[in-house]
Amino acid sequence: MSLSSKRLLGFLLLAFALVAACAENVDMGDIKPPVGPTFTPPGAEGGPDAPVKVLACTATTCPAPFASCISEDGPTYKCGTDLMRDNDHCGACGSKCLVYAPIHMTSRCIDGACELECHSPPDLFHPVDWRNCNGLVDDGCEINVLQDPKHCGQCGNACAPGTPCIEGRCGCLAGKIACNGVCTDPRVDDNNCGACGNVCTPPAGGCAVPPPNAYYGCRAGACNNLKCIDGAADCNGDLSMCNGDGCETFDLESTDNCGGCGIKCAPGESCVDEGNGLECAVPCKRFGKTLCPGPSCVDLLTDVGACGSCGLGCKAPGPNQTSTCKKGLCAYECQAGFADCNGDPEDGCETNLRIHPGHCGACGQACDLAAGQPCIEGQCLMRECDPGETR
Repeated sequence: MSLSSKRLLGFLLLAFALVAACAENVDMGDIKPPVGPTFTPPGAEGGPDAPVKVLACTATTCPAPFASCISEDGPTYKCGTDLMRDNDHCGACGSKCLVYAPIHMTSRCIDGACELECHSPPDLFHPVDWRNCNGLVDDGCEINVLQDPKHCGQCGNACAPGTPCIEGRCGCLAGKIACNGVCTDPRVDDNNCGACGNVCTPPAGGCAVPPPNAYYGCRAGACNNLKCIDGAADCNGDLSMCNGDGCETFDLESTDNCGGCGIKCAPGESCVDEGNGLECAVPCKRFGKTLCPGPSCVDLLTDVGACGSCGLGCKAPGPNQTSTCKKGLCAYECQAGFADCNGDPEDGCETNLRIHPGHCGACGQACDLAAGQPCIEGQCLMRECDPGETR
């Protein structure tokens, strides 16, 4: 037998011995399965974080801060008043937050208490902005920051000595002066010509009869100058001649005199004022809108007053409803918390889904009316059942 054959036989005998040894039973002792993660999902029944099931029953007693108060229009729905924020029932039924007009203050319900705040009612001709600059409640909001030179525009903003506060601004814009609390242009003001109080009167000399549509007044800051009456203009330049035609042009909105003498518009343009004074332009083109009678520039795709075409306005919205124009078509939407549950467009969105027990959170979603279950914030009131209750 060769050497290589002997080596191969040795290897085979060794392999058989190892197989025989592995075939014998080996005592490994008591082996416990490894502790691993549970396969029960968290929160599932029987799981480690399973929620405790609470049986809910119908509740009929108003929880704080809700109450059943009577409004000026009569009773409202059960538990329909939030005493924390209702101005007519703040903290308790009938406790109304008031307006204190003599001291320019009002109040509103915040967290169940009437909180005072300044009150500046809108006034187109005499605007005011009352503030409580001294921090005292006794005299209310005592400062109108639109006129007070010590508190101009805001509390503590003092104007320079002798400078008035006009419309919340110290002094006047460039070119104007303050006369009797009003900003005026001394270059053309006949009552304050060149200076406050300098009133122009007809001169002793000059034209015995002023030219047509002209009179003697303040021009270039000096009196005794011929000037045009409002709306007229001297486009041919002969105003200084007593026998001339005076201020012969009345239409400075025409395409021949657009905003001034001799300003002619190009073909297709009109004389319009779109926020920059009278100028020649194609009406509304710069805004991508349409010129409608009025005149006004209108977006026919979104304007509720001209929805789809000029003069075609959307009808007025009903109670608790808003009207919109979408892609040239009128649409009507309910305000948040309201719905049209009776299907009648005439009374708008008549149902308050927050407190209506027959339509609680959605039309037709009724609470237990027989038991007197109220609707609060759009949900039928529930409570934890007592022991022994089944619903």
